Amino acid sequence: MSGTGDGVRLAAAFITAAMFGAAIAWPQGGAKFAEKAEAFAARADGAPMETRACAIGEPVLAGSFAPLEDVLSVSPLGGVTAPGEALPAPYIRINTRSGEQAFERRSTKALAPAKADIVAIERRTLRDPYGRALGPSWTVYFRTCGDISFYYDRIDRIDDAILAKAGGLVAFSEFGTPDHMGVETRIRVSPGDVIGVSDGFDVGLHDPSATPTALARPERYRTDSFARAEVFDAPPSLVAAITTDVTRARCAIDYLPKDDQTEWAALLGDGWGVRRAKGDNACRTALVDTPGAAQGAWFTDAAHNAAASKVSAIALSPDSIDPKRLIFALHGRVPSLTQSMMTLAKMPGNETSGAAKDFLSFSEGEGRINTPFAAVTDSDVHCYENLRANFIGPLVNGVILLQRQEGENGLDLLKIEARGDVTACIDLKEPWSFTGNETTFYR
Repeated sequence: MSGTGDGVRLAAAFITAAMFGAAIAWPQGGAKFAEKAEAFAARADGAPMETRACAIGEPVLAGSFAPLEDVLSVSPLGGVTAPGEALPAPYIRINTRSGEQAFERRSTKALAPAKADIVAIERRTLRDPYGRALGPSWTVYFRTCGDISFYYDRIDRIDDAILAKAGGLVAFSEFGTPDHMGVETRIRVSPGDVIGVSDGFDVGLHDPSATPTALARPERYRTDSFARAEVFDAPPSLVAAITTDVTRARCAIDYLPKDDQTEWAALLGDGWGVRRAKGDNACRTALVDTPGAAQGAWFTDAAHNAAASKVSAIALSPDSIDPKRLIFALHGRVPSLTQSMMTLAKMPGNETSGAAKDFLSFSEGEGRINTPFAAVTDSDVHCYENLRANFIGPLVNGVILLQRQEGENGLDLLKIEARGDVTACIDLKEPWSFTGNETTFYR
């Protein structure tokens, strides 16, 4: 911080004190004096928050994300989805308590957790499968001290005053379609200020001073801001403001004051507060692209770095709630895993239950059976049994074979095949091998 800046702020403090002293001496003019003092202080305090050093030994965030009495649970995100669906980083979901109707969430206020600048706002129009508009979804991006950024995503309604300060919807630029818009701003907020209202929302935080997360292919999770600006015909500075580096993502709860950390960490669990988080690092990144291992994201195309819209991915990871339970997030991308392999699919009326397109979960084992994905570092064929659709769905009548290999040009390959001819790995004939019906993924 420069000496000139300190001088300006010191002068502002003296003048502001003098103005308030005058207001006490002449009460009839107190309102006018107060207004002038507030305006002068605001001008002296106008430097962007991101240019200010974080106070040593003090938490970056100073308040809650929402009123605690409205919050049922806080879900770590990233465990059961793959890139392009929910990024593999410790973003958290604020789940509110039940509303008046069954399976309805109560609305709560999304509160500013720190003194910060709102640097950008995104607006998406949600639609049903028939193209009918369901309503808007808002994302608000903040910058605070030391260039630390955080954001609120999936807010149902943004505060009218904030939208007005942003210039209203007429100030928004389209990202290729009227259904996706954004605006660059600099709106100062303080802890406790209302940002919007929602029946739950996501919180993400990025710390550029933090050690990057060890990902096998970190470039797959970064976005070229200027390339996006060219595609969307939006100002590059706006696109840069909403572009995040997942490798620098951190758990927002860890940046709260100690007492608040304890309260919010106690709420970590699933969306309905049934399964509480286990382990010391419950607010962790559930999905990590472990270099040299099977754990992480694997893509359906080796050439386009997941940038092409038709390139999709699967994810192999520990559950974000219980790290001893592992997840195949296959999302229907393994054709050998058919609906007929599901227990309920064999019952009348369940032929189209869709369980085969859900994620699968199982308990970790030892050796080559139900091997933790982070421990699959060799080229052996591993076998997975006692698989279940999601956490409470039907069992799989079969097993899954998995093999990680080193491919050409340094790219790793992952082969996966579901086998319905056996129900236990021990029933497979040695040596374990594929039948030619396997699917290959790349990293």
